[in-house]
Parts: sequence; C-alpha cells; structure tokens
Amino acid sequence: MAQEPKLRLVVDGVDLVGEYDDIEASTPRTVHVIPVDEGARRQVLGPASFTIVIANPSDRLYDLIDGGSAVHEVKLVADWVNNSITHLTHFHHGWVGQDGVRKMFGSLAPDREREAKWVEELPARVSTTEAEGK
Repeated sequence: MAQEPKLRLVVDGVDLVGEYDDIEASTPRTVHVIPVDEGARRQVLGPASFTIVIANPSDRLYDLIDGGSAVHEVKLVADWVNNSITHLTHFHHGWVGQDGVRKMFGSLAPDREREAKWVEELPARVSTTEAEGK
C-alpha cells in the first residue's frame, strides 16, 4: 500500500492499519423540507448519519462487503489529534473506479428497534398484559 493512512481503521476490534490506502468518512445529516404558505419552504437538519469509503482495501477488508447484512463495529482514529469516532456499520458495496482503484462503501447500521415505525394500536379497554395473553 502506497503511504501511511491519516486515519487508523479498527473493525470489530482488529486494527487494520496498512490494509488500505485512504479513508473518506463523513457524518451527513438528513435535511427535512417543511412546506409553508404559498410554496415557500423551510429546511431543518435531522440526525447525523455515518458513511465511509475505503480506497484500495486489502482482500480481508474487502471480504467484509455483504450487501449490508452483517453489522460491524467500525472505529476511526485520528492519532494526531487524539480523536476517534465509533459506529455500528454495514458494508454495502464494492467497485473498481475509473481510476482503477478498488473501493468499498459502508454506512451507519440502523437500530431497527429504535427507528420510527407504525405499530398496532390496542383497543381502548385492553391492557397490554391481556393483549399479550399473560
């Protein structure tokens, strides 16, 4: 691999320094557009996410790509400022760019238990214990 990476990558507790050329990580935010009177709009920021693109990953690292099925603990360490960021991450996709460099993409693994979702509403006089058959 060409040069020492600026960020150190640790996946599932394994330090993978030297197994990639470069890492681009970002924490993009969702932008919610609120329609207001007469076609005007207002925008507000939602929660931050996490994305990572790894350039020239080793075969071992590239083998983690599974379409986003498995969840991996990913930690990026910026040793020169003593900072790090850790997120549960899915590795979704790999490709070879027009520049001939193999790359892989990962993003924040959603917490399916905590995400917004519709649930069945219980009838007014039924307790949760009765509804669960307890």
